[in-house]
Amino acid sequence: MMRQHLYTNCLAALLLTSTALTSQAEQAITQVTTARLADITFYQTYTAPASTVSLNESRVSAETSGKILSIPVRVGDTVRQGDLLTELDCQENNLRVTRAEAGLKSIEARVNLANRQIKRSKSLIKTSSVSEERLNQQQADLQIALADRNGQVASIAEAKLNQSRCRITAPFTGIVRERLAGEGEWVNPGQPVIRFSDQQRLEISAQVSSELIDTLQQAKSLTMETNQGRYDLTLRQIVPAVEAQGRNREVRLLFTETRALPGSSGRLVWQSTQPFVPADMPVRRGDQLGLFLANNDKALFHPLPQALEGHPAQVELPAATLVIMEGRQALNNGDPFKQAN
Repeated sequence: MMRQHLYTNCLAALLLTSTALTSQAEQAITQVTTARLADITFYQTYTAPASTVSLNESRVSAETSGKILSIPVRVGDTVRQGDLLTELDCQENNLRVTRAEAGLKSIEARVNLANRQIKRSKSLIKTSSVSEERLNQQQADLQIALADRNGQVASIAEAKLNQSRCRITAPFTGIVRERLAGEGEWVNPGQPVIRFSDQQRLEISAQVSSELIDTLQQAKSLTMETNQGRYDLTLRQIVPAVEAQGRNREVRLLFTETRALPGSSGRLVWQSTQPFVPADMPVRRGDQLGLFLANNDKALFHPLPQALEGHPAQVELPAATLVIMEGRQALNNGDPFKQAN
């Protein structure tokens, strides 16, 4: 009886030990939850300050001197190329044209007279009534008169050019931004009269961090957001220079359809083409940040070389990859796990 009782106690102890070991083994396997990578990733949105600039912001100046007779435009007016902006008193330039044209008539008379004299001298030289020296002199007089005529024609063209400059017209279609002179004021050549902005040829200038240039170039869509609305853009040029202070690069973009008003400020907005996981998803193992992936009931540590602590991390894995969510902090590479109920 005593021996049987001892055997029974030993068997019970073995069963308790086995149960305890089994329980400890089960407790050593971490329970986790998993999710498809596509369900936890997002596409990072980037922004940069941007403004609409006119390619032509011109201070239209007088090209001749004179008193301003009228300025028919006001600030804010939209005018087409060739429309009148300012008209100057042109009496002096008109008189110059008249004098130049009168001088041309006088020279034309000299040319006609020289031609007749040469024709008569050629007919008389056969009878020796006119010397050849006389004929040569008349031909020289004709050449001088012809040269004077060419010079006078140029003087007329110059006088008419100055006459046309009495009308200061819009160099392109745009908006009157400022009147820089008033009616009755005397202006000289080179003096600005109207500040004028091109309304048709517009670009967007944005200051983008050098580190984000690659994401901008890869972006599928670019937009500008302002108080007036949202505008679709296309990339025209990334200026090949880095600003010394902000370490930014200037980017020039074009409107695809609707355009914002010149001078409008807002934000350039674009999205990454690569998915990101939230900042709290990566875990640190050693000196690396990464994700734990579900690999046949074992945890596989996948490093993310570009990940930074506290920042969303870019991932390049298939969308169907299973990522360990809850329980990942307790895992190491190769640890077994089981799905939590």
